[in-house]
Amino acid sequence: MTSGHADAVMRSLLEFQKAGYLCDTVIVVDDGQLRAHSAVLAATSPLIKAALKAGDSAGEHTVILTGVGSYVANVVLQFIYTGDVVIPDDCLGLDKVTEILCVLQELGLELPVANKGYLVSIIPEVDRTSV
Repeated sequence: MTSGHADAVMRSLLEFQKAGYLCDTVIVVDDGQLRAHSAVLAATSPLIKAALKAGDSAGEHTVILTGVGSYVANVVLQFIYTGDVVIPDDCLGLDKVTEILCVLQELGLELPVANKGYLVSIIPEVDRTSV
């Protein structure tokens, strides 16, 4: 498979996710719900893969992210679908950036080295052993 083809597929899946099209997983967060594709979630997060495997394989799945708000969950979903951590301009400070990094880590998602170095350099107060 060429990277161009893979990129096109992932762009389409991201558009599907944003539109709620063919989404079979509800992600429950503290202040709402998001929809996503279980195959994409399982392919990127070993923790979500294990949770989905343990659940019912037929029908819609539910993933509960306790202690996570929709703001952070949307940034994490963007990373899952694109591989890029995009911190919105309206990011509410160091606490939100730290929360995003912690959720990525808890889900077993690895930041690309370039992103990790950049984020660590802009938030030097964060314990680097946990990033």
